[in-house]
Amino acid sequence: MPGNWLTGWWKLRARDDGRAAGLYVSPRSVSAAVGQRRGERVALDLRADPVDGLGAVAACLRQQSQALGLGGTGCNLVLAPELYSVTLVERPRVPDQEVKEAVRWRLQDSLDFSPDQAVIDVFPLPASASREREMVFVVAVHRDTLRQVIEAAHGAGIRVAAVDVTELALRNITHGLYPEPQWSVGLLRLTGASGVINICRGEELFLSRRISGMPAELSADAWDEFKDRLLLQVQRSIDYYESAMGQQPCNALIVATTHGWQDQVCEYLDEMLPVAVRTVKDELAALFDVRLHNPEPVDIDWHDPSVAQRNAMTAALPALGGALRSLNGASAPRAASADGGTDTEAAA
Repeated sequence: MPGNWLTGWWKLRARDDGRAAGLYVSPRSVSAAVGQRRGERVALDLRADPVDGLGAVAACLRQQSQALGLGGTGCNLVLAPELYSVTLVERPRVPDQEVKEAVRWRLQDSLDFSPDQAVIDVFPLPASASREREMVFVVAVHRDTLRQVIEAAHGAGIRVAAVDVTELALRNITHGLYPEPQWSVGLLRLTGASGVINICRGEELFLSRRISGMPAELSADAWDEFKDRLLLQVQRSIDYYESAMGQQPCNALIVATTHGWQDQVCEYLDEMLPVAVRTVKDELAALFDVRLHNPEPVDIDWHDPSVAQRNAMTAALPALGGALRSLNGASAPRAASADGGTDTEAAA
């Protein structure tokens, strides 16, 4: 196995046309987002497609690359939550370059594979949230899974500039919409495969929690059984952020769902929570002009998007966050390597 799994792949011809691209890969769906600034707004092309397992990702990426013209474009690749684990631990008292190896064996009981097969990365919890202890989020993905996904992108002629996780991709969206550090904003994303809630302030991610008990299928009956569990988890997340972390009150909660759940989730949470609840549609409309390719390109009318269009936007949300990492000038992207290391500067 080469020491740097991405070495040589960056030799794919890069295009410098002002576009930024993100990809999102899960065992159930693949999405792509390409954005370009036009004055105060961003022109955005999105495509989201269902897949049946990671084995189908390569063919799907080839279709998306052709449809959106991704060949040679540097893309930030975002992994779905079900492909990795995130654990919050106290930072070991070691030099920065030794932190990843120092935390590796702390994950032994939380992984379903050997830690020596994991690609590890860490990012800090803001100092104001951790009080007296310095804490870090630890991300672990199986080396073979990462290899399979990167190979699929490379086979589609896509230049992988960075590998990221859903939590940080969603952070990029809230930061893009609310860059001011005095704004505390939550983002809740629910799909048929996973649920995640983030709470951010400015560009800092303070809290990220997986939503447990997600129904296998999103239906009216499933919603009736699930809504109280969802409310409890969201309320506990907000309370923990405000009380245990000692942060200012959360100003807003942005909600994004698939399978036509958007309205009932927003209405229920808005009724039950002491926080302004907003749809992701209304938030994105403030900054983005979106063309959806599924498969034919259609400009989204923000006043009356269809249920299918709203579902596709939620499915592609992490891909949009991947693109915003470059458009917003967020913290430098990092390209993970399959040997468990991380390259801090992804060369073009």
